[in-house]
Amino acid sequence: MDEYTAITGNTLLEDSALEFDLYLKSGSNGHSKYVLFCRGKDGFSKEKRKLLLSKDIDRLYISSEDTGKYLRYQEDNLKSIVNDKSKSSKERSGVVYQVAQNLISNLMDDPKSGENMERVSGWVQNTVNHIMDDEDTFSSLLDITSHDYHIYTHSINVSVIGLLFGKYLNLEPHALSRIGSGLLLHDIGKIAISLNVINKPGRLNGDEFTVIKKHPKAGMELLEHRSSVNVLSLKIVIQHHENYDGTGYPYGMSGNDIHLFARIARIIDTYDAMTSNRSYADAKKPFAVLAEMKNDMSGCFDMELLREFIGFLGPKDPRKKRRPDDTLYSTPSFSN
Repeated sequence: MDEYTAITGNTLLEDSALEFDLYLKSGSNGHSKYVLFCRGKDGFSKEKRKLLLSKDIDRLYISSEDTGKYLRYQEDNLKSIVNDKSKSSKERSGVVYQVAQNLISNLMDDPKSGENMERVSGWVQNTVNHIMDDEDTFSSLLDITSHDYHIYTHSINVSVIGLLFGKYLNLEPHALSRIGSGLLLHDIGKIAISLNVINKPGRLNGDEFTVIKKHPKAGMELLEHRSSVNVLSLKIVIQHHENYDGTGYPYGMSGNDIHLFARIARIIDTYDAMTSNRSYADAKKPFAVLAEMKNDMSGCFDMELLREFIGFLGPKDPRKKRRPDDTLYSTPSFSN
């Protein structure tokens, strides 16, 4: 039996070549059928778009077997999609995130692929352009970051938040590109770690933590000879678990000996992990996490940068929303 996957019609570009057919869904009483709307070889024309708009149809379907082709179509056309002002910021941000999910999945499956590394650079550059050109990307990108912790979603979240924070710090676009790539790749060394350790439902024991601590060096060894990965991005990969007070790993670096980009990564990596559902801990509310980072983990971070990060988030992170079981919801003081 054929299976179909829903896509948003507005993510398709007019007069663009498609390697997949498009279908409309019809039927009632639980009996659905899928009717061919557009053959891929014919392209998605302006007339097809007008027909969908006239019938108020915003959802199309593709064969589930063509999902990979659809995701690569979005990636290949990402520059045009993020520059298409007829699409809302939310729609464009959704494509940015979806492309990254597919890219990171492919990268984790084949981290030695030069093509996949080139795709990282392309995604980051298009995302930087999206962030720089659209004032609404802060809320639209944060709205779609995942709240469940997996290596690939965490890497995307950290990269997206890092790019937005970098813009807040008035970093130049070329610096944002270095940060975005480094953050997207920061945990790639975990592919060398057993999934039994990565996904352990409880706290790690001493031996397991020793294994986990190998991932920055493993990532560095995987990437350091890649010409497509900048040396500043590599600083993030190797230093993102170094603590400002010198208690981190793998080298026990401290203070400003840790590169600025890695000090930024240390903050965002921690924040995203603690505000996401992990195998051994439920997500915490952002305000509680920021208070814990400031009051109980201050040795880990450059406190000036942490204060900037708190100011950057302000009231805007959607993960701050009140949960049904919250009995007290107040903002802690972050004054000195």
